[in-house]
Amino acid sequence: MYSQLLTFIVALLLFSIQEPGRESLRPPVQTLFLGAAVFAVFVLLCAWSFRALLRRLHRGDPPSLISLRYHRTLSRLPILALGVLAFDVYVLDIKFFLQHLPGFQRFFTVSGMVGLGLYLLHLTVVWYWAYPVHQAIYRSETSRSSFLKGHLSFYSALLIPWFLIALVSDLLQFVRIPQVFQSEPGQIVLYGFVFCLFLCFSPYLVVRFWGCEPLPRSPVRSELEDFCRRRGFRLGDFLLWPLYGGDHLTAAVLGVLPKLRYILFTRGLLQLLSVEELKAVVSHEMGHVKRLHAIFYLCLFIAYAVVSYAFQDIILLLLLRQKTVLAWATSANPLDHSLFAMTYSLPVLVMLILYFRYLFGYFMRNCERQADLFALQVVGHPFTLVSSLQKIAFHSGQIEDLPSWHHFSIRQRIHTLLAAHEDPRLIAAHNRKLLRSAVIFFAALGVLSSLGIRFQQSVTVQGWRHEVRLHILEKELHLEPRNPDLYMAYSGVLLEKKRFSDAAVVLERALKFAPDHPGILNNLAWLYATAPPPYNKPKEALDLALKAATLKPDPYILDTLAEAYFINGRIRDALVIIRQAIAQKPSNLDYYLEQERRFLEALEKEEQGGSRSKPGT
Repeated sequence: MYSQLLTFIVALLLFSIQEPGRESLRPPVQTLFLGAAVFAVFVLLCAWSFRALLRRLHRGDPPSLISLRYHRTLSRLPILALGVLAFDVYVLDIKFFLQHLPGFQRFFTVSGMVGLGLYLLHLTVVWYWAYPVHQAIYRSETSRSSFLKGHLSFYSALLIPWFLIALVSDLLQFVRIPQVFQSEPGQIVLYGFVFCLFLCFSPYLVVRFWGCEPLPRSPVRSELEDFCRRRGFRLGDFLLWPLYGGDHLTAAVLGVLPKLRYILFTRGLLQLLSVEELKAVVSHEMGHVKRLHAIFYLCLFIAYAVVSYAFQDIILLLLLRQKTVLAWATSANPLDHSLFAMTYSLPVLVMLILYFRYLFGYFMRNCERQADLFALQVVGHPFTLVSSLQKIAFHSGQIEDLPSWHHFSIRQRIHTLLAAHEDPRLIAAHNRKLLRSAVIFFAALGVLSSLGIRFQQSVTVQGWRHEVRLHILEKELHLEPRNPDLYMAYSGVLLEKKRFSDAAVVLERALKFAPDHPGILNNLAWLYATAPPPYNKPKEALDLALKAATLKPDPYILDTLAEAYFINGRIRDALVIIRQAIAQKPSNLDYYLEQERRFLEALEKEEQGGSRSKPGT
């Protein structure tokens, strides 16, 4: 489950990073033909892979070996499907044609669902050809259609958190949200809140999406309910989980709120285990809840969002500082756009995979071990949990040593349970190890993210931003040499870099063909008002600022006019104008209030100087 969830995240990133150009790479017919050919090759490869496993099974190869290769194939083919999706997006440029779908360009929910839908199509092919091997290994009586439906419903439900986040992002376009949530840190907090809501209330929706039904009244259910009641463990219900048709041997717990908390069993697991073994499984799931693993996992997700925020801009700027990459990013050629998207996606994907595969995986494995050890303490001995693990391993194709990045192998789990039974001190030692690891991880991540955010605000990174923006604007000015908006933006960057001579040349040139453009007038007025000699021209600054404010009395233009009044010694007029700007409640209000304070102080000094110059009485 977790491996597939990670591939969904990668698929979404692969699809969303690439932006189509103004033209398609290939004609529609050629794109369709190549896409169909690659898809056909993928289908044939899936069919060959699983048919080869069936032939080996019929030939008499050990079931444990076939099961190991089956699970390995099931984990590798989705990765190959990611490669096919990347080929479709970056080489065939299919998003150029998909962008004509209603809402595709405007709504992230629509574009994301299209991308994930394409990936799910490839996964359906994998599951279609996997079914005969699954049936042979598990002796399943589930039909192929039920097998496919079970996979699709299960993995589609895993996408609900993403769907909620994407939907909130799209709805925020139409809602005026508080200023604090409009910044990137504010959005992380907002989306973290959405994830918390999902964690609390989504289990009710997920279990219905999966088609779960209450466990029928029976002696087994009564004993499990009594077992939970005696241990003070409250939950909403025990549910029958039709995962992959119900033959899969597993259980799970969903939910953090007691009334919306469910323990799920598949039909196959209920038929396989005794009541005492089921109690041990319930104890394991109870351990996940008591040790707050769901909340811990949520914190790990939010931590990834924080570290991404801290470093993604730095990664992008480092790439754009390379002339070749910047040329790709600003090129009108769709192939160059794809090359840039691929280049940018690589470090982002590497960071994501390293984080979830190794850091997140480390904590998940140890949380599973902590839940095992909790069950040992609840039951009082490891033998029923060990026997349940042995049965699951045997009936799943003898998978005692099946490797997993998010679980220790069944053999390792059994060994740890038996060792902890012999030496109970190992339980406390493991709990301390996990707590110590979490504290060190979050502390290190906090320091690293803080350094990344501070580095983003440093003079060095600001210089990188200005450098990149200048190169981009120069390229756009070359394409549109009489676009006054581009001149305004270009001169603004030059002013930030204090390249006053270059800014003056650019603005004076633009003023010749756009004499009434308020942005050009404003920038040139700001240059004359704030630059050192020989560019400091107070009178010209005031004339230009008055004209700009007449055309467009926005806060930033009124600020320039106030500065022009101030340097011309008309401090009272500067105060009146800056207060007009403040009345419009601009986003960077603190700056305007600081300007007001500065003018007030100057006015007080002027009045004090005037009173001292009067003759005494």
